Amino acid sequence: VAFCAHTILNDEVLCVEDALQDARFSDNPLVTSEPGIRFYAGCPLRVGSYRMGAFCVMDHKPRKFSADELKLLKDLAALAEQNVVTEYLALTDVLTRLANRRGFEVFSRQVLAVCRRFEKPVTLVYFDLNGFKSINDRFGHAEGDRALRAFASGLESVFRESDTIARLGGDEFVVLLTDTTPAHSEQAIVRLRAWMDEENKKVARGYEITFSVGWVEFNPVKHECIDDLLSDAAAD
Repeated sequence: VAFCAHTILNDEVLCVEDALQDARFSDNPLVTSEPGIRFYAGCPLRVGSYRMGAFCVMDHKPRKFSADELKLLKDLAALAEQNVVTEYLALTDVLTRLANRRGFEVFSRQVLAVCRRFEKPVTLVYFDLNGFKSINDRFGHAEGDRALRAFASGLESVFRESDTIARLGGDEFVVLLTDTTPAHSEQAIVRLRAWMDEENKKVARGYEITFSVGWVEFNPVKHECIDDLLSDAAAD
């Protein structure tokens, strides 16, 4: 039904000068009833090879679309793509490609709001790597970076796509699990230890990647914000 769904499937701008005269949209409920779309022009948005949305203009009456307007629409779409990339980089840890602290705060704020509203259980799990400073001191920072990336891969392999995974900084990582119990969180931690054990056996680094962990259940009365959860989890 959505005009933008058609735009995303195209490589070029989709222009519909009069939707009532277009066989694809003449019986579309967005045309025949509210909001009564008659004109639509949309440009697909891409980040790398991914099509992530559409930038569009609409009107309640038919209209022509000039070459200058077409160029302006493409320029605005390119600006939107740049803004998305900039925001993505601002929320992402460059080394591990996980969310960074700012990204975690943004995403977890939304998660907690939804779970608070629908009374869904939430568990926050906090990790730090054991002996990370000695890895850097003995083997160099490049090897320390490899250890961080390996641990990040373990987190992504073990936890669900619906969980919010982040590197807070240094050797500190965190996972926010939604709609799960502490028992399920403990099982995930056991799987992570097994995953890291296998990784340590496969790769002869001269050291083993191990971690310490703390976790806490979300209490809507006690935990007003994500920082309250982080403080409780890190203290364990």
